[in-house]
Amino acid sequence: MKTEKSYHDYVIKEGQFIGDFETMYRECKDPWTQSTQPNNYSRLSGILHMRNFNINSLVECGCGLGYYAEWVYRETGVIPKSIDISETAIERANALFPHLDFEVGDITKSLKDYKSYDCILLSEIIWYILPELKQLFETMKEHFSGKYLMVNQVFYKGTQKYGNDYFTSMDEMIEYFPFECVAKVEGTQKTDTTIETSVLFKI
Repeated sequence: MKTEKSYHDYVIKEGQFIGDFETMYRECKDPWTQSTQPNNYSRLSGILHMRNFNINSLVECGCGLGYYAEWVYRETGVIPKSIDISETAIERANALFPHLDFEVGDITKSLKDYKSYDCILLSEIIWYILPELKQLFETMKEHFSGKYLMVNQVFYKGTQKYGNDYFTSMDEMIEYFPFECVAKVEGTQKTDTTIETSVLFKI
């Protein structure tokens, strides 16, 4: 019997970025155990940000199989425009949640196309777009001024091997981003190896 590879084999392995998301979604049934809604601290905090700042439209970048989009919809009534670079991920998301709005896209190239939305959500994708961040910041300044940027991201407790030249914690990330932080949440349990974060910036 063929052993299923870990999703890590297609994303970041031993400190090296691989980024083969299309193959990952074809080969792995439930990468990041998305169906169980991991990272509940950051995901719930994102919903609270939407409520507290009256965010009524959202473009979700890195939607995967769509489970968080469904949670956002159930809790807020907002149907996000949910984007992923993987065609297979979008096909599977549409099959799971046909009432939601999924689209294949590469936000490093097409973010400006979504300038009508109140908020950009970078959903656990920061490590995969590090080289493009500065250009994305310029796009946000030009097309999303006065709107919001939400970043849900996990950091690793003393074991992070990738992205260390950029930032290794929520506070370092906030300092790196050129926007005003208007809300932030950090959550972890004693037994966790990760720290969940959710940060809301005003662009």
